[in-house]
Amino acid sequence: MNLIHITHNPFIVDTTFLINDQAPADGCKLSSYKESRLQLWVEKLFDELSNLFNGDNQFRVVFTGVESDFLDIQEAAQVAIAKGMQVELEWVQTQPTEQRLEQIRTLMTEAREHPRFDQFIEDNDEVRQSIEEAFNRDFDVYVVATMSSGKSTLINAMLGRDLLPAANEATTATIARITDNDQMTEHFSAKRYDRSGQLVGQESDVDLECLKDWNQLGDTKLIDIEGNIVAIREREDVRLVLTDTPGPNNSQDEEHQRTTMSFIQDSKRNPLILYVLNASQLGTNDDRNLLGLVAETMRKGGKQSKDRFIFVINKMDVFDPENGENIPSVLERVNQYLTSNGIHNPLIYPVSANLTRLIRKPSDQHTRKERGEFVAMADMFNEEPSMNMLQYMPITSRVHRSLQDKRYSELLLSSGLPAVEAMVDEYIDKYNFPHRLKRAYDAMNRAIEVGLNEAELIEQLQQDERTLAHLNEEIMGLQQRQEKGFDAAAYKDKIEREGKALPRETEIELVELESVMGPIIKKLGARFTQKDATVNTAETRVLEAEELLQFNHKKLVNLYEAVFSSSQAIIRDDLHAEYKRYITEIFQNAETLTLPILEGIMKAASNISFNLSVKQDDIQQKRVVIGTREVSDSTWWNPFSWGSTKTVRDYSNEDQVDLEKLWNERVTKIETEFSRLVADARNEIEVGKNRLIEQYVAFMTREFDLKFAELLASLSTKITDRDAREYAIAEAKELHAWIDNFKAKLDSTLAI
Repeated sequence: MNLIHITHNPFIVDTTFLINDQAPADGCKLSSYKESRLQLWVEKLFDELSNLFNGDNQFRVVFTGVESDFLDIQEAAQVAIAKGMQVELEWVQTQPTEQRLEQIRTLMTEAREHPRFDQFIEDNDEVRQSIEEAFNRDFDVYVVATMSSGKSTLINAMLGRDLLPAANEATTATIARITDNDQMTEHFSAKRYDRSGQLVGQESDVDLECLKDWNQLGDTKLIDIEGNIVAIREREDVRLVLTDTPGPNNSQDEEHQRTTMSFIQDSKRNPLILYVLNASQLGTNDDRNLLGLVAETMRKGGKQSKDRFIFVINKMDVFDPENGENIPSVLERVNQYLTSNGIHNPLIYPVSANLTRLIRKPSDQHTRKERGEFVAMADMFNEEPSMNMLQYMPITSRVHRSLQDKRYSELLLSSGLPAVEAMVDEYIDKYNFPHRLKRAYDAMNRAIEVGLNEAELIEQLQQDERTLAHLNEEIMGLQQRQEKGFDAAAYKDKIEREGKALPRETEIELVELESVMGPIIKKLGARFTQKDATVNTAETRVLEAEELLQFNHKKLVNLYEAVFSSSQAIIRDDLHAEYKRYITEIFQNAETLTLPILEGIMKAASNISFNLSVKQDDIQQKRVVIGTREVSDSTWWNPFSWGSTKTVRDYSNEDQVDLEKLWNERVTKIETEFSRLVADARNEIEVGKNRLIEQYVAFMTREFDLKFAELLASLSTKITDRDAREYAIAEAKELHAWIDNFKAKLDSTLAI
């Protein structure tokens, strides 16, 4: 049996393979996985091993790593075994991520208690923001669904009370964001925000009737709710934020659909999506576009892209095996439906949210109708083994253990929803914790780097008097060159003359996006060739075309905003490189540049916080929706109405409609509107680029000059004042020792 040792560190993303105690050859496929996240290659692992051993499919795999990664190895092994391979697994446990995050939090407290080190954190905006983000406990779960899926019922079941409006008509016209607070066991509080982001309503103990009223008010943009989400276990390091998104077709505000789409498309933060489907009503037009977007997003990257979409098949209680309705057949239809929409091997979780809700709702609060429903469902789920939803779910052994630990009743487990809730916990462990841990580590490591550079710089002042005198002359030379400063006018003139092109990566993305709509419009035009269509056919075709074009317009807007964000990061990095080149120019004429002390000064100059972050006033200028908070009523992308439906109705008194003529009259407008979107997007990205350049010029002419001058003046004082120098050197040595010890403890938090 072939022995495979795999050690995977998800925090620094590093993998070591040993094949029968030997490292794989450089050309081996396994070697290329060394710096890739396990979820990107685990599904191919056993096929690669089979190829490596020329079909000798007997493997003993010893995996060293965190439990969530081992479970992925285990899942891949089960697939391999089903193919006929012989696989034995052994797991060498390592410290859980949650404990590591707690250790790094303790280290953070220790760091902030050291006055000098705390200053390194405070002086660097990027470090401080990264640390704040890493320790932000909020974890987003978005609930997405079309009409009649029972989405609000599902959320109420997770809350353990009837709070969100749930009815047959479209009830979710606003975004409801529910933040978990385990201390609020008796009530939920809520705030209502209007379209401009202003707080316009507040209740300390909100109820269903109040939320119904708020939901129907036309100016309501967001309802922010806080209270205990009983379904999700309490964690010190995680606070669940459950967002009830508007359906794609039932919103009073078309901007809501774009917001829902942006949650799905968010591949940067990778929030968890619960996509709720009505088991008894598949194949609605509402689903088609949204599922296509999900499929496209899932294809873009590895196992995490699949894991973050949980397809919750609701209303399983409408099927009765006694009437010949076979649950496995129902789920097979769901699987085929999702597959036909481009979603392969989906994670399908059948549930009865209504049964879960009624179990968790105190029986003395059941209405007469609910009492009858509960008795009927309880009888069916208890008596029919096939109605135990848990048996159909792709859940891990860890989730099984979690459900056992909660000691739920058999009926509650059979309803299925508790398993979905446990999967939320597993996703947090698998993806959210490692990401946060690495962010915190990187941010603190950056502060360590700055601190060590400063300590080493001062320690290097321990030179003889002649060297120090010569060094002081060099510092005076640096001051003179720096005082000539960054010529802002010349730099701006150069930019105006030569221009500053968009980054190549951005151009490639823009060109790709600009080619997206052509084939879609052409394919759509093929549906408008009939000369003698009925009015009903014409109405249907136009409505379908309008829906598809509007959906793709919103999809492109979100993609362009993602390009805007990525271009800002690339341009900022490019300007940072220019900043470093400028620092190098200041030092290039220093005669004794090889002296470690001057190299230290150069490092210290490079460590001056290069902050070109977008400030709030810039966000106001950009005029876009960020998350669920709208900062302005207008947007750069200029939403439009196709106006097609109204025109088609002009034909209502005729027997036939010339679809080809109808399309030809409109296709020019359609192409013009998408061309306008392209132009507006390019303009917005150009404006963003120019704004960063302005911020760069302002930084160089004010902040850098001031801080660099302070650095040189401080060093000059220490060189000429022996007592000040000796005190500073002693202090630097003490700081250096403290940082070395601190770094060792920090590194241990990521060790496997």
